[in-house]
Amino acid sequence: MRSLGLVVALAGVAAASAFGASSASAAQTDLWQSPTGNIRCAYVNQTGVGCYTRNNGRWAMLRSFAGVSIGYNRRGLPAGRVLRYGSTWKKSTFRCTRRRDGMRCWSTYTGRGFHLSRQGARRW
Repeated sequence: MRSLGLVVALAGVAAASAFGASSASAAQTDLWQSPTGNIRCAYVNQTGVGCYTRNNGRWAMLRSFAGVSIGYNRRGLPAGRVLRYGSTWKKSTFRCTRRRDGMRCWSTYTGRGFHLSRQGARRW
């Protein structure tokens, strides 16, 4: 249940950023999505990176200096800029690469990460 709370917090802060919150808080967040719009992701400083699949509500969350949580939740993330296939998003120690088979996110600090797609989620 604690992980669900983190995802909801991530979505809330990211949504505030998307809808014109202060520039100080906006600088601490980022939103992006797959070209189809099915996978949406958010970064919140001091919280981590999370992604959500719109088709089935599956989510994965990589917390700062901790592990990965995977689950289901119908609370989505707002749309963000499109991360093209083969492109990598980078912020702090986090990386996310958009592949044709899903979104792969990991921490260069901990080595932990996840892969999220329409078909499923995997963590390491």
